[in-house]
Amino acid sequence: MLRSTGVYRAGRICVLAIMLVVPFLVFSTGCSVTPAEGKLQVMYSGNLRGAVSPCGCKISKGGMARLATFFQRNQDPTANWLTVDAGNFVDKDGAKSGCSVKCKFLLTSYDELDYDVLNIARQEIAMGYETLTTLRDTSKSVEFVSANLMDVKKNRLMFEPYAIKDYGNMKVGVMGLIRDADFPPTASVIDTNTMRVSSTREAADRYLPKLKNEVNSIVVLCELSSDDIDTLVKAHPYIDLVISSGALKSGETTISIGNTRVVGVGSSGYNGHWAKLEYNPAWGDSFAYADYKDALIDTYELPGEWTDKLAAFEDANGFDRKTKNTTAAQKAALDAPAGVITAPTNQMPTGATLTPTNHSQSGTGATPLNHIPSSTTSIEKKG
Repeated sequence: MLRSTGVYRAGRICVLAIMLVVPFLVFSTGCSVTPAEGKLQVMYSGNLRGAVSPCGCKISKGGMARLATFFQRNQDPTANWLTVDAGNFVDKDGAKSGCSVKCKFLLTSYDELDYDVLNIARQEIAMGYETLTTLRDTSKSVEFVSANLMDVKKNRLMFEPYAIKDYGNMKVGVMGLIRDADFPPTASVIDTNTMRVSSTREAADRYLPKLKNEVNSIVVLCELSSDDIDTLVKAHPYIDLVISSGALKSGETTISIGNTRVVGVGSSGYNGHWAKLEYNPAWGDSFAYADYKDALIDTYELPGEWTDKLAAFEDANGFDRKTKNTTAAQKAALDAPAGVITAPTNQMPTGATLTPTNHSQSGTGATPLNHIPSSTTSIEKKG
């Protein structure tokens, strides 16, 4: 078990994988609405860049089938679920010629995995105006957000600046931002006759205060650098969580800027991630926090619907086969209903508990709670 001062981490090193858990800590949040009650679990990804299949690395990692298993295996049935992508899900071919076959497979997979919100980043912008408007107008359930990508033709935002998810016991705002410095007026990566990236800071200053008054929790999806995020959070310290597909000095390691938690998504979908925030009216304007990541190695490649779907996609499009079909024997052995992943008992460290510290009402006597019940043996996605 690994621990460090200030932010406590419980780690367990397994064969070919490192599991990292940051136990719950409590931080102050400045949201002005009535405090929420309950847990919010944020499953997040980013920078997949078309990596629908596991990599051809020495240790195979990533791929949509393994990501699906990670999500299903790690869902907390007692929490509200929010699934997001911080951007750059499009591959290079897609960025050059519209939404490629990998882009389409990813978007279909995001829909089937019940993703809630996708941020628009550089790879998506490179697809061009027509492709982006088509994606926006034909999306079935996923919401695209960007608070500073302008439609030059219509002189307005191309996407909604943020999405609000109402869970009944809490409201969560999810905002998207792009780094304006990546798109100077002379940049060739964007057709300035159709699209323009406006000031990142001005967009944040315009929409975040408004969002603050509508929700209990604010999550920012972005492609920003460490310095950009530092400036953003210092101007808006009530942001609860920043998830960035930009190059961060901290990589995928969680850091704190005041009471805001900042996480990176890594590259190519090699790791699965979640973050959990818990709210309790007795804590006033404070919240508890934990997060977790794990390498998506072959232990996440379980026989079933997702492996068969990915293998069929690889075959149909002439890609090197990196996914195994489910055998007849494996199909016969699958007793769980479709869409249910049987997880090992005590897969999550049993010592990971809620530890309310450093919040404004330390005398409230909060009761420790397990992240995920140790007796959980299967987790099924709520309808």
